[in-house]
Amino acid sequence: MTTVTAPTLPSCPALTLAEHVAALLPQRAGIPWTVEPCSPWWTARHPGARLVQGDRALVLVARTWDTEIGWQLPHREPTRPDLHTGRTAPAAVARDMLRLVLPVLDDEAAHALEDGARARRGALVEIGTAMRAQGAATYERAGLLVNTACIVWSSSGLRYSVTLHGTNPVASVQIQGPVRALERAVSHFLPEAEPGRPVTPAGIRGRLERRMTNVLARHGHVEQLGGKGLAFGGKSGPYGHVAPALDPAARAHDNTPASVDIHGVGVDFLLSLAPQLAR
Repeated sequence: MTTVTAPTLPSCPALTLAEHVAALLPQRAGIPWTVEPCSPWWTARHPGARLVQGDRALVLVARTWDTEIGWQLPHREPTRPDLHTGRTAPAAVARDMLRLVLPVLDDEAAHALEDGARARRGALVEIGTAMRAQGAATYERAGLLVNTACIVWSSSGLRYSVTLHGTNPVASVQIQGPVRALERAVSHFLPEAEPGRPVTPAGIRGRLERRMTNVLARHGHVEQLGGKGLAFGGKSGPYGHVAPALDPAARAHDNTPASVDIHGVGVDFLLSLAPQLAR
């Protein structure tokens, strides 16, 4: 008796990549990401896939050496890629989505929100739940400015404070604590470190600032502001500021106190970083 085997359909690179990426993106309000095939507007040569979570969607095109990503809302159809990345590994593509795409999508979606306080509470509840699941004790409080709210926790000697303002779903994160632990924490928010010896700008004043520059320069742009503190980050993605040292002439030991403010951090990105930030 002859057994007839159904022909094996060729796999779609975009769907395969999207399925792996979807597994790495955090759920929001208990809703996971799902994957479906799609035909992106900007290309007929390469197949695409949609990652869908409620009203939010990401369009992904997997090419041979790079990946194209667009974001989609009920009133917005991407007609060209919003991000062109040279990364093809699922973890790297997911991180680029979390750092560079989802905050922009959420910022646009927030324009339709009428109850900013409710949106802030919902986001802070999700952040707090993720951090508590990793063992951190959190508490919420009103922010220093009108229409702001914060969630605070401590981990590995560091104090984290996440602030949301108005209906803006993109957070500001303040990290305070020993400089060695702070250096590790900040690196989670930045692009992957470049291989080789970093090119550090000349003329940085202050021992703490020089030490932080050696770390930040591995991940991208860094400069000193008026001889006090440091600015870091690029035109897209999270960016921030290192507060000036209390004593610019003092040596920067591993336990020297330091403070960093990071802006432009999406809620999804914070949820994905919970295992690193709440240990």
